[in-house]
Amino acid sequence: MPDKQLRVLVADDIASNRTIVGAFLAHLNCTPIFASDGIEAVDLFRQEAPDIVLMDLMMPRLDGFEAIKQIRALGGDQWVPIVILSALSGEGDVVQGLEVGADDYLSKPLSFPVFAARFKALRRLLDMQRRLAGSLAQVRAVANGVIDGIISADESGTILSVNSSATQIFGYTPNEMVGQNLRMLMPSPHREAHDGYLKRYRDSGEKRIIGQILELTGIRKDGSLFPLELGVSDIHLPNRRMFIGVVRDTSEKRRIQQQLAEDAARLQRYHDESEREQELAMTIMERQIRSDWLRDSAVQYAVMPARNFSGDVVLVARSPQGALYAMLADATGHGLAAAVSVLPALGAFYRGAAGNVPLPALVAELNSLLCGLLPRGRFVAAAVLRLEAGSRKGRIWVGGVPDVLRIGDDGRVLQRFFSRQLPLGILPSSQAGIVTDSFSWNEPSQIVLCSDGLTEAENSAGEAFGASGLERTLQSTPRASRVDGLRHALTAHLGRQSAGDDVSVLIIDCAMGGGRNPATPGEGRKP
Repeated sequence: MPDKQLRVLVADDIASNRTIVGAFLAHLNCTPIFASDGIEAVDLFRQEAPDIVLMDLMMPRLDGFEAIKQIRALGGDQWVPIVILSALSGEGDVVQGLEVGADDYLSKPLSFPVFAARFKALRRLLDMQRRLAGSLAQVRAVANGVIDGIISADESGTILSVNSSATQIFGYTPNEMVGQNLRMLMPSPHREAHDGYLKRYRDSGEKRIIGQILELTGIRKDGSLFPLELGVSDIHLPNRRMFIGVVRDTSEKRRIQQQLAEDAARLQRYHDESEREQELAMTIMERQIRSDWLRDSAVQYAVMPARNFSGDVVLVARSPQGALYAMLADATGHGLAAAVSVLPALGAFYRGAAGNVPLPALVAELNSLLCGLLPRGRFVAAAVLRLEAGSRKGRIWVGGVPDVLRIGDDGRVLQRFFSRQLPLGILPSSQAGIVTDSFSWNEPSQIVLCSDGLTEAENSAGEAFGASGLERTLQSTPRASRVDGLRHALTAHLGRQSAGDDVSVLIIDCAMGGGRNPATPGEGRKP
């Protein structure tokens, strides 16, 4: 790869000298820029920014010594090699030229081999400078791209460099920070104690900040205080010692933490209030339900809420004539909202049982009541049955819950009552076409009602408990403990998975004697 073409400023008041130097530079792949005196040389340096300067000393208007001083001042931090080309070869002239800022000295007349060798050396130095400048620019770009503030300081605490984030965090410009003591970034009393801490660390090596991430307070240019995280590293270089501090403004983090804490407290208040409201609702529901009828020896039941409050309801009542009424209701959704949907039907159910009304009339009354009270989209799936007193006959209505089963002593299905009716609360009774099914029995049997929370309960593999799980469990458990058997089978099926919906089961014995099953406290199967 050919060398980069250098632009060389040649300052000499003699045209022949400029011509000779120009020819030399052409052979070295350089572009000359000619000046005939010191003033012109300074102006061209300012305008053209050459890579190298070749300077004669004896020139009109402004000599080479003064021109070198001015050019060196214009160069700033960027190093531009200045080589004196002069017939003045006395020791004093050479020393003076180097002292005012020149980097090398070549005597006239010029030897091309020496000239070329010196230029090759300068080219190597310039290439090294460019690579170093590129590396430094890359480091600065990386540092400025970091979202955290980076500040370097010497062992006395004087700031050496800052990145863009540090200036944004503290509100200063780089020039306002570089050269100042780190104390400027600290509020009292840390500001006053900082120099003492640095001295103690230098003298004893005692670390209070070095190598740790600390939460401190900073002060901005406008005097405002803010929380920050600070990590400091101690770096030992060959000729000096430096401290590198990484600063992160945690104002937003603190704000978010405070907001989260407030939100958590607010949620806790909402939760506590919801718990109290649900406890109140549960108390009201329990007072509405005649739990004494659920303790009837002909009844087994379980209600298992998906949350802490079940929207499923099981009801049992006896008419004065001895007929047994039962209902399993499963309102839309689950929890308190579902339970509230069922609540209006409780009184109507007990009134119907107390009046010994026929089952179709009771279902029509329940449906009309719920149609008038429930909002659109809310309904109650249910199964309602009535076992006649003094006979082995009954009637049943099923709307929206899984099929109701009549099973024998061995748990096998003897009769299936399909869910063909609409749930309660969807259509007025005059349009709903309410139909009940009659049945009778001549052998010991039970009526099994359940909500879809049982049959649709899925385990972690997505497998539903299903009607098959229900029937299999009924066949494998004794008559008197079938609800407990279903509870255990469901728990085993779910494993660690929670039920997704409220689960309820109601099992009613069909009496063989044709008479009333007495209520026997202590034999109820309350969950």
